Amino acid sequence: MVVCLESPKCREDDGDRLCSLPEPVIHQIFSFMETIDVVRASAVSRKWRYLWLSVPYLSFDMSTISSNPQEIWSHEKFKDFVNWVLLSQSGSVSIQRFRLYCLSYANDYTVYRWVCAVARRNVQVFDLTVYGEVTELPHCLVTCESLEALKLACWQLRMCVLKLPFSVGFSRLKSLDLHNVEFLDHNLLHKFVSSRRLLEKLILKSCSFRDFKILDISSTSLKSLTLDDFGGDESGNYKVKIACPNLVSFNFLASWAPDFAFEDLDSLQNAFIFFDIIDRDERDNESCHILSKLLNELCEVKALKLSTAFLRFHFVLEERGFIPNSFNYLKSLVLSVSMADWVVPSIISLLNCSPNLEALTIYFEGEDCDDWKISNKSIFCLTCHLKTVELIHVAGDENELELVRFLLKNGHVLKKLSFSWMEDVENRKEIISRIMKLPRSSSNVALEFLEPKPHDDFLKY
Repeated sequence: MVVCLESPKCREDDGDRLCSLPEPVIHQIFSFMETIDVVRASAVSRKWRYLWLSVPYLSFDMSTISSNPQEIWSHEKFKDFVNWVLLSQSGSVSIQRFRLYCLSYANDYTVYRWVCAVARRNVQVFDLTVYGEVTELPHCLVTCESLEALKLACWQLRMCVLKLPFSVGFSRLKSLDLHNVEFLDHNLLHKFVSSRRLLEKLILKSCSFRDFKILDISSTSLKSLTLDDFGGDESGNYKVKIACPNLVSFNFLASWAPDFAFEDLDSLQNAFIFFDIIDRDERDNESCHILSKLLNELCEVKALKLSTAFLRFHFVLEERGFIPNSFNYLKSLVLSVSMADWVVPSIISLLNCSPNLEALTIYFEGEDCDDWKISNKSIFCLTCHLKTVELIHVAGDENELELVRFLLKNGHVLKKLSFSWMEDVENRKEIISRIMKLPRSSSNVALEFLEPKPHDDFLKY
């Protein structure tokens, strides 16, 4: 039965219901909008005419600030608008979040003046993306005692060199997110991280270090660490030491794995390991040793996410006689897989090593290149624990259907199997019909067919 509810007839004052919301609620709604749109919204209601003056969320993005796609604001017009807003708002209004996306204006120190103006207003979250060079953070920001989260992204042909303070400053910083930044001295980052007693989250994306051989991340407070597109050489001839006893989440995305040295990672629960080199000399003894050691450090995590290249080396490890690690605590496993013939043995091996697995997610990439034939066999997690399976970027290829057949046939306690289509799959009805006819061991399993997900969804962390 489908029940449709009719809306009550509009009253004269219905149009002003949004305007009558409490000011903190309206501020929260405005926090999702660009500041230019918040200012424009002042024309909606007389009650909102001056509300933008007290909004504690400011966001200025030069790339999206114009309401007319044909109109591109000049640099001077953008500067005038930011200056006008900062001068118009009361200095007594504390800023909860400030986001700025613009040119650096290095010659006239415009950005530095904005940073200092925001720091004086007790900013808590500061998000700066600049096209240009930033070499040193303004002293007013470094000493800002209210600052809890800092994101800095530099986009230009060369990375911008950043000098971080390590003796004083950022006393309340909990989150640091750096993109496309170069450090002259890797020891400086080590000193900075280890001396920030409240730092819980660190992201280094597309960052590099000059002439470094070892990166040392040591912190008693750090809970989340991400090294994305890490700036070591592609051969992996560097070392990463991580000594964070309270680390819960670790994400590493790079061409290849360095030699890791882990200390005191008993708290680690979530790990995402992404390599994109699959044609490396995988039978190299050193490569196998590095991968085996990394797997050993991850054997107690509860959630694990692995790329296709990592699966390839996991398969090679078994071929060479390395004893696979048991992931006895693993509850969630996310994989990106190609259609090569070695993928199936690697998936089966991981399932065998994860006796308590409850959720499995697989992202398909590429077209069929080898025929998959999966023998029905008893796997403990499929028999006793695996309840949900999500298949993403499904095109309806024969290999995908073979994997679906295997999961339905052997998933005795499976409750939900969902499919997210790849773009432009035209024969969806035919594929669904074939899947619905497959035998199922679980009488309670529900099948869901969903719209496509973004192609870069797997890379999110």
